[in-house]
Amino acid sequence: MEMVACDAFPLLESLILHNLINMERICIDLLKVESFNELKNIEAYNCDKLSNIFWLSTTKCLPRLERIAVINCSKMKEIFAIGEEVDNAIEKIEFAQLRSLSLGNLPEVTSFCREVETPSASPNRQVSQEESTTMYSSSEITLDIATLLFNDKVALPNLEALEISEINVDKIWHYNQIPAAVFPRFQNLTRLIAWRCHKLKYIFSASMIGSLKQLQHLEVWFCENLQEIISENRADQVIPYFVFPQLTTLILQNLPKLRCLYPGKHTSELPALEILVVYRCDKLKIFAADLSQNNENDQLGIPAQQLPLPLEKELSLSGKDVKMILKADFPQHLFGSLKQLEILGDDSTCFPIWNVLERFHNIEILSLFNFSSHEELFSMEGCLEKHVGKLAMIKALELRWHYHLKQLCKQDSKLGPIFQYLEILKVYDCQSLLILLPSSSVSFRNLTKLLAVGCKGLMHLVTSSTAKTLVQLVTVNIYGCRAMTEVVINDKDGVEKEEIVFRKLKTLELLDLDSLTSFCSANYTFKFPSLEDLFVIGCPKMNFFTTGESITPPRVNVWYGETSNQRRWASNDLNTTIQQLHAEKLLAGSSSYSMDYD
Repeated sequence: MEMVACDAFPLLESLILHNLINMERICIDLLKVESFNELKNIEAYNCDKLSNIFWLSTTKCLPRLERIAVINCSKMKEIFAIGEEVDNAIEKIEFAQLRSLSLGNLPEVTSFCREVETPSASPNRQVSQEESTTMYSSSEITLDIATLLFNDKVALPNLEALEISEINVDKIWHYNQIPAAVFPRFQNLTRLIAWRCHKLKYIFSASMIGSLKQLQHLEVWFCENLQEIISENRADQVIPYFVFPQLTTLILQNLPKLRCLYPGKHTSELPALEILVVYRCDKLKIFAADLSQNNENDQLGIPAQQLPLPLEKELSLSGKDVKMILKADFPQHLFGSLKQLEILGDDSTCFPIWNVLERFHNIEILSLFNFSSHEELFSMEGCLEKHVGKLAMIKALELRWHYHLKQLCKQDSKLGPIFQYLEILKVYDCQSLLILLPSSSVSFRNLTKLLAVGCKGLMHLVTSSTAKTLVQLVTVNIYGCRAMTEVVINDKDGVEKEEIVFRKLKTLELLDLDSLTSFCSANYTFKFPSLEDLFVIGCPKMNFFTTGESITPPRVNVWYGETSNQRRWASNDLNTTIQQLHAEKLLAGSSSYSMDYD
């Protein structure tokens, strides 16, 4: 078989192939070691007929390759094929400089690198493309089972990041008993992400865990047949001890068959864990209540007493897991250093939020997603006095997909101690919410950022009496709340020349508010001494800003679009500017985000 010329692209560093839908081969013949000798980066996207990247003549090809990304190549069978003479057996396939490997939506890939037997050929004999293709398909010798991504000869000793998605392999790694010191293979891996690899039943073999001392980030999503993270070594009579000394982030989502970290008796440690996200892993228990439960088959295998302390950053769990934590007799200090908690609602999400604030008493960021049946989240009347001093004083609250939520708190609520330190409030897709901040005894005096997105029933953001307390507010963003008619609604009778001052407000964004007629229709004087930017985009019914006076700095940017030329200067008179834009029908468009709300 004829080789590619030895000096082919000797200085090329990057090879990028996009949308070459009819290309079957990059090179017809085997690639010799001198070709592409400086190549560092390979990218192939949407190359539908490409069967592999290169057919290499030897394992010494591509010595400087650092990054590979192959995405959406429907006929790709392997990334590399390697041809050798029959009497010259390959012992190791190594890409010593490869640091990043991304493989996505490659339905026919069965191996990263496959060894192919090639017959001897005289230097003067040229093989036709048809003959080459026939040899490739009929003389192929696979070194392992067809659905093993990395066989026992592949070594990527400097690989740091591996991301695979929608690949039909049964296993990622070969079960290999050779010590890492003798045959280093993946010892520098720091980041592994696996998405929609439905044939995978586990991620690691038990024998390779000792090589993963640098692993920092493990993320597994939508692998519907995954049963365990580490496969059981049935030949080992010693109870295994697994430690991931550098692992800071562990994310497991939508894994319906996942039952455990390891299916047999074992001990495990994750001493550096900072972020733990587990959602829709219905057969998995997160924490063992005591050490004796650490070998059960339906646990992640983190005993409460061995949970890495402090878990300083983020914990994201389903309602089922949070409910278990609330009921279990865990030490009070167990989650004492946790700063961010995210709860994803499910059928088990029927516990009082104040229980959460008491158990996780030092959290500063609370995110509540998909509490679909709750009309009110913070209902603590009669309980607050009993628990004062024990509850988390949250600084940021995010609410998403609470479709039946009607109010954040009642008009006569006594939740002041919970919200008095709140700085950021974000609300997304709460369709039944009518007003976000009603009149109440609750103070939001530390609030700096207020965001409402896609709340289709929201008619008003805040009442006038509550607006007066928002003295620290810097940013207000309201997007896609189609029913909103006013931002501030008057809740008093007989208003005469009262002032509402947003002393620190710099940015006010009003985007895609189909029903908005004004910022406020009551006769208040609004003062915005720090206002810099007002965005009014996709508000076709807004024909004035306020009924009363609005006082701003001498020059305020009034944006009616998202490009630099779609703005007007307002000189201490927002009403005149809004009226002009309305008359010119410049407020009737929509923002680039408008499709995201519907």
